Amino acid sequence: MSTKNSGSLNFRGTRDWFGDEMRWRKSIVSTIENVFESFGFEPLETPILETMKTLTGKYGEEGEMKLFRLTGNGTDIRRGGLRYDHTVPLARAVALNWNRLIMPYRRYAIGPVFRNESTQAGRFRQFYQCDFDTIGSDSLLVDAEIPTMNYRVLTALGFPVGSFQILVNDRRLLNALARYIEADDNQMLEIFRAWDKLEKVDRESVRKELLDKGLSFRLVSAFDRLTDVLQNATELSATDSLAKISSAMNTPEVTSAVRVVDDLFSYISASGVPPWAVRFYPLLARGLDYYTGPIFETSAGELGSITGGGRFDQLIGQLGGPDLPASGSSFGLERLMVVLEELELKPEFVKPADVFVTVFDQQNPQLIRSSFELASSLRQAGFRVEVYTGSNARLGKQLDICRRKNIPVALIVGEEEISSGNVAVKNMVSSRSGGNQSIIPKKELETFVAGLLG
Repeated sequence: MSTKNSGSLNFRGTRDWFGDEMRWRKSIVSTIENVFESFGFEPLETPILETMKTLTGKYGEEGEMKLFRLTGNGTDIRRGGLRYDHTVPLARAVALNWNRLIMPYRRYAIGPVFRNESTQAGRFRQFYQCDFDTIGSDSLLVDAEIPTMNYRVLTALGFPVGSFQILVNDRRLLNALARYIEADDNQMLEIFRAWDKLEKVDRESVRKELLDKGLSFRLVSAFDRLTDVLQNATELSATDSLAKISSAMNTPEVTSAVRVVDDLFSYISASGVPPWAVRFYPLLARGLDYYTGPIFETSAGELGSITGGGRFDQLIGQLGGPDLPASGSSFGLERLMVVLEELELKPEFVKPADVFVTVFDQQNPQLIRSSFELASSLRQAGFRVEVYTGSNARLGKQLDICRRKNIPVALIVGEEEISSGNVAVKNMVSSRSGGNQSIIPKKELETFVAGLLG
């Protein structure tokens, strides 16, 4: 039914998922869950609603503008908002429950998050994040697992060799580089955001924005020189890139941060991630304010990014809990679907049912009971069975519904079949080109149907 004039519209940036698309989503989520659990992670569900005190001050200036705030008459409602991601709710949950958790606490969360932003292909205002994090360990081993798990998920979903690359950097290295050019803490964040934008915006526009933000001409010129070094380093291997940065900016802080990243890459390699799948990218900054260590983003080239994450050692303490280190990453389900489809990796889905049982006469209780009994018997044998439950319709209409739903086998039980102990079985696949119908004894039905289904 058209809704053009009915006033019934989706909220902008949201959509409905039907049939095969929903099956695909569930299939992707199931694959991701299996990988997460193969690494020993357990599920956690947090509320969609969080207090604004929990949500604000975590996502940077741009992220703050994208928060969905609740409005209404009650004081509590005015203080609430929709979760922006799964990371901050995790930190809040751990801050409240840390004493009942076994550390390191390894959890995953899969569910909707909300951002008030412009929509585009694969980006909605309500979308699903598939998130995994480890709480309670500052070990680099935790960070090494992040690209390893990203790699395992993407290959399990069928991504071919060379179709993605996991980019790696470290906020501590970025901090050291920013201090090398004498940027203060506030200026650092502006510089990090500028580096993040260089993939989409030309250098002159970035320079102008930094000047407009109040950075001095001297600092912006130093930013330019440093950016030249980092851009040249992006073309090198991780080892050579790190050596180049350490040589060009030879301070104790830079040297220490370079050593950490070098160790991280050795652990990632030992975890079985091939060299083509992971890359040191010194211009990767990720805009969220809460990152404190290694950061990660998976690029699918021109198709955009499909994962992001990093270490956030201070977030739980900010929310009133103990000072627990943490690190993790997430997949955007809708983005994954767009990229998988572009790569022609969208699967063909199985039919919703194996067998369609018609109701020969809805005015005849005996025939109705026979149809239900037949369906029940086949379900117990492992078949997926739909019984026609619409209004009283002719057999031809029922068979047409079966055909449109791509259900391969239809069963017909009329008075003649009941009296003879048989069932009429129609092969709906062959019926499209003439087809055939067989009369089968009830006791042989399961075997016959199994043969038709292959």
